[in-house]
Amino acid sequence: MDRRRHAWARRLGAAWLAAAAAVGTATPGAWASTSASTSTPTSTPASKDASEGPTPAQLKRIDAYAEEQRDRLRVPGMALAVVRDDEVVHRRTWGKDGDGKPITRHTPFLVGSLAKPITATAVLHLAEAGTLSLDAPVRRYLPWFHPSGPSAGRITLRNLLNQTSGLSEQDGIAHADRFDNAPGGVERTARALADARTSAPPGKRHEYSNANYMLLGAVVEKVTGQPFGTYLKRTVLRPLGMDGALVTERDAERRQLAPGHRYFFGHPESFDPPYDASGVPYGYVGADIDDLSKFAVAHLGGGDAAARAVVSPAGLREMHKGTIPVGTSHRYGLGWRDDSFEGERVVWHGGATPGYHGTVVLAPERGLAVVVQDNAYSPQRDELLNATALGAMHILLGGRPPAASTDPMLDALLITVTATTAVLALGLLWSLFRLFRPSRRRARGRRRIVVGGVVAVVGLLALAATAVYILPRQVTVDLSEILLFVPDSGRLLIAVGALATALAAVRCALTVRALRAAPPVAQADSDAVRDRTREAPAGV
Repeated sequence: MDRRRHAWARRLGAAWLAAAAAVGTATPGAWASTSASTSTPTSTPASKDASEGPTPAQLKRIDAYAEEQRDRLRVPGMALAVVRDDEVVHRRTWGKDGDGKPITRHTPFLVGSLAKPITATAVLHLAEAGTLSLDAPVRRYLPWFHPSGPSAGRITLRNLLNQTSGLSEQDGIAHADRFDNAPGGVERTARALADARTSAPPGKRHEYSNANYMLLGAVVEKVTGQPFGTYLKRTVLRPLGMDGALVTERDAERRQLAPGHRYFFGHPESFDPPYDASGVPYGYVGADIDDLSKFAVAHLGGGDAAARAVVSPAGLREMHKGTIPVGTSHRYGLGWRDDSFEGERVVWHGGATPGYHGTVVLAPERGLAVVVQDNAYSPQRDELLNATALGAMHILLGGRPPAASTDPMLDALLITVTATTAVLALGLLWSLFRLFRPSRRRARGRRRIVVGGVVAVVGLLALAATAVYILPRQVTVDLSEILLFVPDSGRLLIAVGALATALAAVRCALTVRALRAAPPVAQADSDAVRDRTREAPAGV
């Protein structure tokens, strides 16, 4: 899953800033001049004297850049490989896995949305064998799939592959990361989409969604009569030489898949969720650096006879060719992003699960590829994590790594939610101090006390509801997804909800106590008349 999978995270930052401004807890104007970054930053112009293959100087620059990136991102463990045609010409590993063991070429990582081009490879293999047709409607293979929406019945396998089905990002998020390892999990996940509603006619526009690849997994199971992971291993992974790949919970245990890391206030924390066999079609394949290097070799058209038989050269070209625009930066093909660096065509994809990240970048006309794996992930650092592999390819093509940064909107989210939490905590402490100190009689009207109390309580409860329910829903996720991928902001949103609710309760108690201490209405009116009489000029 690259940044497009986590578009909700950037919307969350924007929505929180708007909400915070509405209640006076932030000043979005301070961020108005900060533009949103993209996953493929503008590059520095290349020198056009790049050689045909990696030179020792280029490989040295790549190592230095990767080490700089690792330090900047505080990634506990990283693996990198450079491929030239059929051969891994350079391989490096750094750091330790989540169990404290040194990263080696055989250390498995989860690959995230790099599973999408792997799944697409399986589908293309079946299409070339005549087992299915890319332009057939999905319902031919999954009769229970009855989506509603514009021309939803005409969604084809090709629409699923290039993410133009009209199924939404939310459809994918709602059913992802189920950690379901029981038999039939792939179909169960897909069947949850049986009555999904599409947002656009098929083929009209690109919307990145795991839902598309959930359905493709079920299609593969239907036409082959095999569990998706079993078919993938037998027909794609083993022929490509990806012998260490993981597709089941048992595989993960056998290969001793270590915990990954999520970021908490910029520091990686170990995270060890269960494996998710139901998520293999879109994100939960596991692989080591050698496995992904062999996948890159296959997509450069190399490998032995068995590898080259998985998908034909024409099929590879079809997969790599972008057919639908993704914003203004690049085009999406059948499981790959079709882009351009340094005046050269580049095909790439990134991916992430909670705790892991990876990127594969191909320059097909040059026979070059870069593979990078990290055992840490945050949507806030998605661009920076992708930049390691993308920057290395820029170096191979004779250029310099482009500038990359953390997501400014998510930076702003973390800062403003932290500030809001601090303000609420101080407000709660002050209110508790007021509540438990001896009451002092204050000459305030009862109406003023009631109005002030109601406004404060309603505002605080609205803030609590916004933090834990309304805001996540506005950005198409629930709080559990935020906690899974952005645990620091997620925990702070819970803290905002809890503190605002507690402060509302204390404010109610203060209001009740103030009402009890206030003089009765008649006495208050009498006191007011007496005060006005005293203040009136003599002789009036």
